[in-house]
This record gives sequence, structure tokens and C-alpha cells, in this order.
Amino acid sequence: MKKKIILGSANYEQAYGVKRNIIKKYEIRKLFKFAFRNKIKTIDTSPLYNKSEKIIGSLNNNRFKIISKIPKTPRNIKKKNIKKWLKHNAKDSLKNLKIKKFDCLLLHNADILLSKNGDEIYKSLKNMKEISMTRKIGISIYDFNQLNKILKRFKFDLIQAPLNILDQRLIQTGWLKELKKRKIEVHARSIFLQGILLLKHNQLPKKLKQLNKNWIKWEAWLKKNKLSPLQACLSFVFNQHQLDGIVLGFNNTKQLKQILKLKKVKSNLSLPVLNIKNKKLIDPRTWIN
Repeated sequence: MKKKIILGSANYEQAYGVKRNIIKKYEIRKLFKFAFRNKIKTIDTSPLYNKSEKIIGSLNNNRFKIISKIPKTPRNIKKKNIKKWLKHNAKDSLKNLKIKKFDCLLLHNADILLSKNGDEIYKSLKNMKEISMTRKIGISIYDFNQLNKILKRFKFDLIQAPLNILDQRLIQTGWLKELKKRKIEVHARSIFLQGILLLKHNQLPKKLKQLNKNWIKWEAWLKKNKLSPLQACLSFVFNQHQLDGIVLGFNNTKQLKQILKLKKVKSNLSLPVLNIKNKKLIDPRTWIN
């Protein structure tokens, strides 16, 4: 199990998720030390995560492999400037992270590949792999409907996608099997859906109150199966054996210790059918005010 854990860094010295959790630098130092001792080898980050890259650069000491992301290109950028813009952003990240090479460089917004500059963006990203700025290239996706169009035109080493008990599109669409058939690495994120899957129904934020009935059903299922929300969420994801990596964010070292102490991951869980028709409710991008 621990071999698949990737440390998520979206909450490093900044508020993140519905509960606005923050992990401070002194705790990140402890987390890295404990993770490294337990053979957790990769950190996922982004220049969009505020100070995250600089914090990692100051604490990493070349212990962890790094996955980072290229932000969305400016709307009015000229085609001839794309390669320079992408390379400049990647070099800034390498400098902040104090590394010579990414393990993987992802496009933060995969939909830009379907824009008029898509071919040039891909060509420039591929060039960064060819000149050894990164070992692998990939995309971070939200919309599975676009994945087929993207993979018809472009070849990637790694796909990062959301997967949790509420959002099972990666499995239900058949994409997890298909990506593995194509020998593409798959990393799952949003395991706890920014922490809301660990909350009780009366703790849900106002913007998600429509989920109340679903949550009461979810809580009843947990009680019947004598499971905590943490156990259920982790059991579901870690039983997807075709996943190559699972991005998990932590508020402190204690939470990582708690996950590593889970003796037995339950298999063959007959999950409740929560049937959430409004997909916006399971997409954190739509929760911003």
C-alpha cells in the first residue's frame, strides 16, 4: 500500500479544501522525515500551490521524486512564444524545487491541448522530455469526455485523475483499464474529495447541503459495515490494483501514521449507490464561492 502513496502539497503553508486546512513548515519537515523512512518516494506539487515548491526545495535534499505541473498558458499568447513560456515556467519550478529534473511534468489543464495552440503546447512539452528536463510527461484531467480526443492526438506517460467513492468515473467509463492497456501510468487524486467524505452530514458546507440525503445514506452504510469514513475511502481506492499512484494530502504526520497503521484493507466492499446526478457537486472547481 505505502509504495503507491504520493504526498500531495496543495495545503503547504496555505489554506486548502472545504475545511481550509494548512500544514506548517515545521510539520512538513517531520512529515518528509517520516515518509522517507517508510519508503514513500514521491511528492506531487504545482507552482499554483503558493509557496509549495519553495518549501519542498528547502526540505527535500534530493530524497523524493517530484511531479509538478505547467499552469494554463496565457489566453492571448502567440504560437511562437509558447515553447519559451513553457520552458521558462518549468525552469522556475526546477529552481524553486532545487532539482535538476522532474520525475514527471503534467499539464495542469488538459483542455488547452484542444485549443488552437494544442499541437505547439504538446510539442514543447515533449521537447522538455527530450532535453531531460523531465523523465515523463502527462496531464491532469477533470473531464473524461475530453480524454479520448486528447489521446487520439497526443501520447503521454502519465494521467492524473480524480477517484473517490462519489466520483468513480475513472473506473465506470472503462478508462482505468484502457489506460493500463495502453501502458500509461495512472495516478488518482481527490480520494477524500477535499475532505468532505470524512465529514458528517451536519458538517457539510452550505454549498453542498444538497448532498444531505446522500450523506445520511453513506453514514448508515458505514455504521452497518462498522467502518470509519477513512477506512472506507482508502479501502475503495487501494483495492483498485491497476492504479500506479495515489495522491494524498496530510495536515500532519499523525494522519500519515494512521493510514499506514491500517492493518487490513477491506476488499469486495458492496458500496452504497449514492446516485449523485448533479456532477458539479463532486467537482471541487465549482465550489469556489
